[in-house]
Amino acid sequence: MAANNLFLLRANQPLDLTRTRSAEVGVKQSFWSQRGEWSLALYDIVRSNVYAAQGGQALALAGQQASRGAEMSASLRTAAAWRLWGNVALNRVRYEDYTSATGSLSGNTPPNAPKIVANAGATYRWVGNRPVEVSALLRHVGERFHSDANTVQLAAYTVADAAVAVDLQPRMQLSLRVRNLTDRTYAAWSDPFYPDQILLGAPRSMELSLRHRF
Repeated sequence: MAANNLFLLRANQPLDLTRTRSAEVGVKQSFWSQRGEWSLALYDIVRSNVYAAQGGQALALAGQQASRGAEMSASLRTAAAWRLWGNVALNRVRYEDYTSATGSLSGNTPPNAPKIVANAGATYRWVGNRPVEVSALLRHVGERFHSDANTVQLAAYTVADAAVAVDLQPRMQLSLRVRNLTDRTYAAWSDPFYPDQILLGAPRSMELSLRHRF
């Protein structure tokens, strides 16, 4: 459907189905005796008749929303104990044929649509009396706009997580995970319905868990 909340539509706003045209092509390859692999995908998506959230719990009709980009990923097991991996997504999203009450927004970027998102991680596992696995993860999200008007920009951020897991028994594992290691303060999300507010990312936190497989 074009709108996910029918009650926000004004009486003079039509309700037509959203139409989508998408094209994607990709390639994937394994190498180094199956210890590594990489993939690449290119996509082009155009959605017509899209309703965009506006301040004051209202919806505006955007003619089109076009997304074009690339997604790349790779992983490598350099030795029996090490595994390295990473991925990156490059995305260009634009409104087209979009006129609002304040003027033309064609060419603007929709809210919460970063140009780049990247992740990188490493895992090391050694086997002894009690097998132990240590892992680390970096997450990066690029700059994003707060609303369709593109007047406020949310800063890019990078967050690091880490974890350690111990196999107590063949089917039981104890793990400790620390999220947002540096206790970074960052804007994780903005809601165009409430242009004066943003959602902050979670502060540094620790999670202890015990998992048993039956």
